[in-house]
Amino acid sequence: MTYTDPVLVAGGGPAGLIAALSLAKNGIPVRVIDKEAAFHTASRGSGVTSRSLEIYHFLGLLDDIRQLGRPLPPMKAYQLPGGVEVLKEWSLQLPLNPTPDRPVVTGPGLAIGQYLIEGIFRKHLATHGVQVELSTELVSLEQDPTGVTATVKTHGSDGADRTETIRAPYVIGADGARGVSRKQIGATFDGVNIDLDGAVWADVQVEGLPPTHWHAWSEAGHFTVSMRPTNDIGGFHVGIIGAGFDPVDLLDQEKFVDFIHKRAGRRDLKFKNFTSMSHWKPKMRTTSTMSSGRVFLVGDVAHVHSPTGGQGLNTSIQDSFNVAWKIALDYKGLAHPQLLASYNVERLPIARKLIAMTSKIYKHAISEGPKESEAPERQNVNRFMQWRNDALQQLDINYRWSPIVLDARGQGGLDEAALQELAYTGYPGEAVHAGDRAPGASALVDAVGKETTFHETFRPSLHTVLIFSAEKEEAESQVQAVLEATRSLPAGTVQTVILARQVVPKGRGDALAYHDKEGYAYGAYGVEEGRLTVIAIRPDTYIGAYVYDANDLTTYFSRIFKGV
Repeated sequence: MTYTDPVLVAGGGPAGLIAALSLAKNGIPVRVIDKEAAFHTASRGSGVTSRSLEIYHFLGLLDDIRQLGRPLPPMKAYQLPGGVEVLKEWSLQLPLNPTPDRPVVTGPGLAIGQYLIEGIFRKHLATHGVQVELSTELVSLEQDPTGVTATVKTHGSDGADRTETIRAPYVIGADGARGVSRKQIGATFDGVNIDLDGAVWADVQVEGLPPTHWHAWSEAGHFTVSMRPTNDIGGFHVGIIGAGFDPVDLLDQEKFVDFIHKRAGRRDLKFKNFTSMSHWKPKMRTTSTMSSGRVFLVGDVAHVHSPTGGQGLNTSIQDSFNVAWKIALDYKGLAHPQLLASYNVERLPIARKLIAMTSKIYKHAISEGPKESEAPERQNVNRFMQWRNDALQQLDINYRWSPIVLDARGQGGLDEAALQELAYTGYPGEAVHAGDRAPGASALVDAVGKETTFHETFRPSLHTVLIFSAEKEEAESQVQAVLEATRSLPAGTVQTVILARQVVPKGRGDALAYHDKEGYAYGAYGVEEGRLTVIAIRPDTYIGAYVYDANDLTTYFSRIFKGV
C-alpha cells in the first residue's frame, strides 16, 4: 500500500524537526505541529557529539552548524569562599581529531544553543515547503490497519480554539516529556524523579566575566553555579544546580542574582537582559515502548535524563534518523512488515543505556566538586563537569542484536542481552560488524583521478552496497552476481560502489568504481585479502549486512523490502 497524506510530526523541537527533514529528503510529505505559541530562545541542549555532526553532514546541515557553533571552552573552577581565586582549569573533553574512518568530529568540542540549531533545522525544512504550525497541539490518536486519525487543537490569536481531525499514515510523537503521544499509545514512563534536587537556568548578559572559559563555583554536595558563554556578545547560559535543595524560587531574577552574589562571592558581576529562565527537576525515565503500530516516539517523550554528558538532544535526533528511512520505505509500499518494528528493537536498548550512563554521571557530578588535593590523573574522574568518556561521542552506539542486520561471521557468540549491554560503548579496537556505525574512508580515486570519500557517497535516502573486490579472475563472476542482486531491488533505493586495492576497478553499468588508494576502506572494514566482501550501508549510515556473496546479500534485503 502507498500513501499520499503527509506524515504527522507532533512536536517542533530538534527530534521532530530532524524527523521531518529526514522524511522530506526521502520525498515523503510531512506536517509539523507544535503546541508552543512561539519558538523558544533558550540555549539549553548546546553540546554536540561527533555522531550528531555526521548526521548533520548527511542531511546537508553541517556548514550552518559549524558557522554558528563555537568551540567548547575550557572549564575554570573557583575557590570558595571568595569565588575569585582559580582552583583549577581543565578541558571538558580531550580533543578529537578527524581520521579517515571518523572524518567528521567535534575537535576540541562544539557548542551551539538549541534555539540556534532549531533555526537551522527550520530553515532547511522550509526549502521543502514545510513550516512548523505553532499553537497546535496533539489531543488524541486512533489507529487502524491503514493509518492514524489524529485530533489536534489550534489556539487562535483571538483566544478561540479550533479542533481539526487529521488523517495520517503515521504519527511521529516528538512532543516532549509530558507528551500526549506516549500516553495515547498506552506506554508507561518508567524511572525515578530526584525530588530533593533541582536547577534553574537563565540566558543573560554578564558583565565582569571573560567569555574565554566555562566558569564554575561549587560547594560539594550542595550547589554549583555554572556560567557558559553563548553566541551572544556578553551572553552566558547560567545555571544554579542544587543538590539536596531545589532552587525553584530562584526563577525570580532578583533572587537568582542575589544567590550568585552571596554564595559564589562574585558581587562584582553584573547581570542584565535576561532572555530566558527555566526550572529543571532531575527525572530519569524511559518509555516502555518507542512505537506502537503506526505511532513512533522520538526524543524526550521517550527518554528524559540528566543533561550531564550532553547526550539529550543528540540522542533525540538519532532516534529520528533511525526511524525516518524506515517510515519512508513503508510509505512507498516497499518495506518488509518487520522493518517498522525494528525501530523499537534498536532504539529502546539505547535509551535504557543512556539513562544508566547519564544517571551515573549526574550522581558524581552533583555530589562532588573538584578536589585540588587529588593526584592529577584522578582529578578527571567522577568530579563536577569532568566526564571524559569516548562513548559520549556516540560513534560506538550499535545495533548488533537487531533482527534486520546480517553478519556472515556471526556476533562473537554473544546473546541478545550481552550485545545490548554494549549498545552504547561498543567494541573499540575490534573489527566492525553488522549493526555498527559505518566507518568513513578517504582517498577513493575514480577513473579520471578524482578523489572522494565514503561520507560524500553515502545518502540518507539510499542503501549503499560496497563491493570489496578480491581482484582475481574467479571473483569476476561473484561481483557480477552481486550487481545482479542489487539490480533486482526496488528502483531508486540502492546505489552500488565497487572497490579495489590496486587499481580503479572496471566500471559496470551505473555502479561507482574506486581505487582504495591508501587502503583506508579495506582497513576500516576489516576486509580479508583475496576474499570478495559485500557490505550494505543503511540510509542511517549503519552497517546492515557484512556478507561474502550475493545470496546472503539478498537474504539481508529480504528483511528490508517486501517481496525480495
